Amino acid sequence: MRVCLINPPDPVVEDARWDEPLGLLYLGSVLEEHGHEAEVVDLNFHDDFKILEDSAADVYGVYCSSPLITSALNVNGFLRERHPDAIRVVGGPHATCVPEDLVGHFHKVIVGEGERTILTALKDRTWQTLRAQPIRDLDCIPYPARHLIPLLEYNRRVNGLHSTGIITARGCPHSCAFCSKVWGKKVRFRSAENILGEVDECIERHGVRAFSIRDDTFTLNRKRLYEVLDGFKKRDIFWRCLTRVDQVDREILTAMDDAGCVQIVYGLESGNQHILDNLGKGTTVEQNFEAMRLTMEAGIDAKAAVIVGSPGETWETVQDTVDMVEKIMPDEAILCIFTPYPGSPVWDNPDAFGMKILTRDVSQYAAVGPGMTGNVVVETEKMTAQDITDAHQMALNRFKELGLI
Repeated sequence: MRVCLINPPDPVVEDARWDEPLGLLYLGSVLEEHGHEAEVVDLNFHDDFKILEDSAADVYGVYCSSPLITSALNVNGFLRERHPDAIRVVGGPHATCVPEDLVGHFHKVIVGEGERTILTALKDRTWQTLRAQPIRDLDCIPYPARHLIPLLEYNRRVNGLHSTGIITARGCPHSCAFCSKVWGKKVRFRSAENILGEVDECIERHGVRAFSIRDDTFTLNRKRLYEVLDGFKKRDIFWRCLTRVDQVDREILTAMDDAGCVQIVYGLESGNQHILDNLGKGTTVEQNFEAMRLTMEAGIDAKAAVIVGSPGETWETVQDTVDMVEKIMPDEAILCIFTPYPGSPVWDNPDAFGMKILTRDVSQYAAVGPGMTGNVVVETEKMTAQDITDAHQMALNRFKELGLI
């Protein structure tokens, strides 16, 4: 069968061509492994849907995160009109967390990881919700089919070089109030050998020697980390990652720097301990300072991500966050607006967090929009939506004055 996998246009982010759609590339590799013809269409490279006009696919698969729901439904409407005999499938974070929003629009709604379920979705046009079980052995999944996209036309650079994304684990054991846990709390790790095999393929087949590791917490498994770092060092590559402030120390950071790490992004979230506790972050303000200090001492670019509008937020706690960032003086900062995406604890039970959700229209949700403006969709007990907007602008202005944004 011929399967067309579609990444809808993203109207929210600063640069919709920043990162390649790895999830669709994984599906593409599985389809090809099972003898199907796969193509990936990233509509962020096109002004309209005309590229889909002459498509002759038997099945169309559409990616849908919460901010992309309107775009995904628009793509579905186009496909229903122009290709009425084709099977239409949807998956992704929103399909996993709120499948009822998509049932009745697509023939198949995939809840969970799609690498196995996509094969079931090809069978017929029956309307059904397909619930996938987590894939325990991630090494059994073929590497993403990067040959299906213009890889070097994506804009993320790592150390000034064209880069590609890598996911080395799925799941997160923590319980942050804003996280939807699409992959669940049980963490499943790819082996170091499997990861390094993908790196080798990227180098040999695509000429890419720079990588953006997209795990929530790359340093979670210390033993595996050192095995991976040893392989990275031998391959002389550059890379960036995300991790937590309680999952690094001087030894780890020195080894990461030696293995080519050029940037670490930390979710500091707040400079106020009460806010961190409300978020269920499980970290301290002191750990924020220490991790950032050690990272910069190791020679790695330290990027601080913080939030305005969290449960319990006040003007005073926002100022605590601004003061923390000023004292740390990271290499870069990213400023987000608290956004309770579907499946997160605050989305499910806002009253328990003293939050008021102003709209459930997830197409309005943007924690970080163009110009880092975002979109306020909540109120706290002490801050109105306008207060949060004004506080966010105050913090944004100060970070710009400091040269962090």
